Amino acid sequence: MKASNTQFFVAARMGLNVLLALLSGYCACAQDGRSATYSDAPLAEEVQVARPEDTNSELPDAPGSIPLRARRITMPERLWIYHHSVFNPDSLLAPAFGAALAQASNQPPEWGQGASGYGTRLASGYGRMVINRTIRFGFAALDHEDPRFSYSNEAGFWRRFRYASVHYVVARTDSGKRIPAFSRFAGTYGAAFIANEWYPESRANTGHALMRGSTALAAGWAWNVFREFWPDIKNALHHSKDQQD
Repeated sequence: MKASNTQFFVAARMGLNVLLALLSGYCACAQDGRSATYSDAPLAEEVQVARPEDTNSELPDAPGSIPLRARRITMPERLWIYHHSVFNPDSLLAPAFGAALAQASNQPPEWGQGASGYGTRLASGYGRMVINRTIRFGFAALDHEDPRFSYSNEAGFWRRFRYASVHYVVARTDSGKRIPAFSRFAGTYGAAFIANEWYPESRANTGHALMRGSTALAAGWAWNVFREFWPDIKNALHHSKDQQD
């Protein structure tokens, strides 16, 4: 191995210390009365902007809708979003699911099978997730990206699919401009390359890092599209259940 499991867990502990320092800064700002919260419950790595039928809060910028008002996101708000992006059920389930897939395909084979192999894969996946979100937090703060997820407020499958796809790779800034989602790409591929430090020698190279990053990016896109349609899926499931009752 390029790095032992001991080295990996030391690095993970260092990352946790950095995270705790960030959260301490957030709490200090909150005590000063300078923090702000959002009315919508956070999902995965962003705070969700709800659909018009769910709330009267600001709506996403889409044809036929009221644009989301451009304003500067304060650092305490960004730390709040970052906090929820790491300590969120989705953020725990994604590495667990990814570790299960890797376990089933025995990748990488050097990590073996059984509880030990799964634990190593889970720790690796969660470590990549924390690094990803931390890098994204820093880049978004620098170029003023708004990392919040927003529904399309569009009608029709293809329009909504297109909106969810485009807004996965394009970000809105504090000023209302749209730019490439630099923070998302930097976080995804940055975490994939940093993971070379604890991956086995056979997987600790540029080719495998690019593959890990691209796979993670594709999975994130699929999740973004799923979230756009989840309210409709949930309503259909509830309607079907009511009919059965």
